[in-house]
Amino acid sequence: MCAPPTWRNFDAGPAFLLEKRLPFLRKALVNRGFPDYPANIEYGDVTKELPIAEQSARGAYCSHVLEHLALNEFRAALANVFRYLAPGGTFRLVVPDLDWLANKYVTSDSTDASLTFLKDANLGMLQRNRGAADMLKAIFGRSQHLTMWDYKGMSAELAMAGFTQIRRASFKDSSDVRFLDVEDSDRWKNCLGVECFRPG
Repeated sequence: MCAPPTWRNFDAGPAFLLEKRLPFLRKALVNRGFPDYPANIEYGDVTKELPIAEQSARGAYCSHVLEHLALNEFRAALANVFRYLAPGGTFRLVVPDLDWLANKYVTSDSTDASLTFLKDANLGMLQRNRGAADMLKAIFGRSQHLTMWDYKGMSAELAMAGFTQIRRASFKDSSDVRFLDVEDSDRWKNCLGVECFRPG
C-alpha cells in the first residue's frame, strides 16, 4: 500500500486486478474490507513477468510480499528481480522474521502460545467465516503466508539466485537514498530485513 511516485509500484493480488478491470466495484470492495489501493499501482506479477527491461532497474524493494508466495513462486520472483536489476543494483526486502516469532513462541509461558504463534505468523486458520464477503476474500485475497523465513534460509536463497553482499538490514539503513521514499517503519517492526546486490 506504500506507493511513492518516485517508484514504479506493482501488485498482483486478485482483488487489485478485479478493481482495475471493473473500477465500478471498487467502492463496494473497499466497503467490504478490501484495500483501497493507491491510484499509481500497476498490475504486475513478479513471479511471471513485469514490464521492465532486463538489467534496467537500479533498485528493487519487496515489503511483505515474498511470504505470500509458494516456494516455487518465491524462487521465480528472486530470479526475476535479479534479471531486472542493473549490475550493481540494490535489492532490499522485508518479511516476517520466523526466528523472532519462533523465539517468542518457545519462551512463552502462555497456554495459548501455539495459537498466538499461528496468528502472529498468519498461518493456519483460527476461524472460518461463511459470509459472502468472506468467500470473496478467500477467492480474491492472498493474505495467508505460504512460506516463512529466517536470515539463514533467506540469505541462502538469495545467494542461490546470484545475489552478493547479502546482509541483514534495518529500517532506512541503505546507502541508496531512493529507499527512503518507499520504506515504512511499521512494516519493519520485529521483521527480517535483508539487503543484497546484483554483482557489478
